[in-house]
Amino acid sequence: MTGQKDDVTGATGPSASVVRFAPMHDQILPHLRKDIVENRWKSGERLSEPLLCRQFGVSRTPLRQALKTLEAEGLVRLVPHVGAVVTDPSATEIAETMEILIGLEQLAATRVAQSQQGDVLRSIERIYAEMRQAARHGDPSSYYELNNDFHLSIVRGTGNRSLVELHEKVMWHVHRERHRANVVESVTVESAESHDEIVRAILEHRAEDAGFAMRRHLENVSRLMLATRLAQQGSSSATDARTRSKAKPAVAGSVDI
Repeated sequence: MTGQKDDVTGATGPSASVVRFAPMHDQILPHLRKDIVENRWKSGERLSEPLLCRQFGVSRTPLRQALKTLEAEGLVRLVPHVGAVVTDPSATEIAETMEILIGLEQLAATRVAQSQQGDVLRSIERIYAEMRQAARHGDPSSYYELNNDFHLSIVRGTGNRSLVELHEKVMWHVHRERHRANVVESVTVESAESHDEIVRAILEHRAEDAGFAMRRHLENVSRLMLATRLAQQGSSSATDARTRSKAKPAVAGSVDI
């Protein structure tokens, strides 16, 4: 999938080949979700069923099954006589989502610090070193990918399957806000080193310290995320046409989660 809404290739195009040999709605779902999470489909935008059917080369039945799943996940609303509309979470809803994420990752960091799983600890240490290198080289794409891997390695390192699954669902919404916040992604060495206390506490098996370090880090991320959202809301409500067309959202720092 190209991620471009106007790339309608038809039933024989590249998107259709992705879904040809598997249950259609299961194959469509991750692509639709990814495009929403990465803000290719914007908040408040209606998803065109005819366009998506042509893009994937499927009928409306599997498409609508995928859309129902996205509605259950809170990424779209199914509006009678309108169709699927991408949700637009409020600042309060974003804060609530981050509160859940903070609790999950604080628990994960605590549990991993308590463990003696050398492979998990080595993976965390390696990814952190690569994050710092990407930040020094000013490579935001690699940095954010490694940052995702860093947090996932901690969550998955708990071995708690229920925690991992819940974390994944929450992260779809968090990543969506991160993409919205980092309209022009940038990264600094300080971004990477904000994880230093977490890593040291985990490697030294200081479980309580690791949990609180993760909480402090994510609370800061949450503040940046909410500040960005409020700034964007203020910008979008401006009545001056020139300002609306040229202004960029004021971002207090990169949202690295």
